Amino acid sequence: MNTGMELLDSVSYLLFALILYILSILSRRLGEVMGMKRYYYLYYAGISFVLSGSIVRALSLAEFEYSYLLGYALFAAGLTLSLIATVKYWGWLIREYK
Repeated sequence: MNTGMELLDSVSYLLFALILYILSILSRRLGEVMGMKRYYYLYYAGISFVLSGSIVRALSLAEFEYSYLLGYALFAAGLTLSLIATVKYWGWLIREYK
């Protein structure tokens, strides 16, 4: 992979983390209004996994053959945690639509 694509890949991880942070703020406010549990902490855990994946991808070592796989696995774990929080907070929109 060339350097430009690797840089774009790392920047996309940071943009995902920013989107998750915005969702955590909105979900925290929605949860306070609706009296829900504090599931927005899952967003924070997801952000930490996404940023960890970005760091692993940016500092991928040549000696460690599967560093790209580890970066993608951390990214996927972060998005999975965030998806769980999103369904908890915003799932009512889908149920109302049906």
